[in-house]
Amino acid sequence: MKAYSGDFFKDLSRKLVEAGYRVFAPVKVKDFYLFKEVKSAQIPDDYVNTVKSVKEIVFPQNEVLIKYGDWIEEVPIDEEKKAVIGVRPCDAKALKLLDKVFLEDVVDPYYEARRKNTVLIGYACNKAGNYCFCKSLGLSPFGTEGLDLLVIKTDKKYLVDEVSDKGKEIAKLLDLEDATDEDLKVKEELEKKALESFRISINVENVKIMPEVFESDYWKEVALNCISCGVCTYLCPTCYCFDMLDEGERRGYRYRCWDSCMFPLYTLETSSHNPRSEKWQRLRNRFYDKFHYMVKRKGEIFCVGCGRCIEFCPVGIDITEVINGLSR
Repeated sequence: MKAYSGDFFKDLSRKLVEAGYRVFAPVKVKDFYLFKEVKSAQIPDDYVNTVKSVKEIVFPQNEVLIKYGDWIEEVPIDEEKKAVIGVRPCDAKALKLLDKVFLEDVVDPYYEARRKNTVLIGYACNKAGNYCFCKSLGLSPFGTEGLDLLVIKTDKKYLVDEVSDKGKEIAKLLDLEDATDEDLKVKEELEKKALESFRISINVENVKIMPEVFESDYWKEVALNCISCGVCTYLCPTCYCFDMLDEGERRGYRYRCWDSCMFPLYTLETSSHNPRSEKWQRLRNRFYDKFHYMVKRKGEIFCVGCGRCIEFCPVGIDITEVINGLSR
């Protein structure tokens, strides 16, 4: 563990820009935070998390795959060096889950290139947000999985955990000191307080009964107010579904864009049959994909407890209440 007495994020971001990185950090836009490109990063005390996760940096919402004419003329792989500052541990864990989708079995070269060239500088949560529940999923607000550096803010300084080899190289850009025993004690106290600050939780044990309640009317009850807007999936850091479209006939480009299983057209077949024509079926699929199907396919729950889907759902559907209510 290292320590830094200056403004860590501001000083490191400037060094990274000088080293040729495109630097992204949380920037306040009206009432929300978004990852924006910056020359100098400053993270205010009221920062909880960005509306859209760090997923957008490595798996953009819209992305050109090929440019074509008489034949394929260009495959635009993005290999720019990027550094993302202020990544919360839940979002870093989410990228590790996305790796299972895009880097196992069939490797996605677009995602792979961005992941290899992106540095993640994490920011520990000294207090859980109102909608956070990562603790009940076995994660920690001081977790390091998926990060290159984890930064912990104390009253007097910043503590820096050099997680990866890439992170150790980045840390050399600043003059860091070794953390003292007192620093480590403060870190333990902060982590303990953070773990005690969670206000909501999810009962993971209920996931085990999902195969038994697939046909339950419970899903119709949950979906009663749903308007199929898809905001829960668009803001989710682990959702990975996309559509592919072409723009242009003789000349143009093929691109992919995020899609959502909450949309009526998502499962519409060319025969006009839709196996999930009802909104309750689509909502049910979202929950089963995260808590059942991906557990069977990849061995892990595809939810990291960031709480975005709860905070921004326009009709108040709460993922924790839905899973906790399965026992009924």
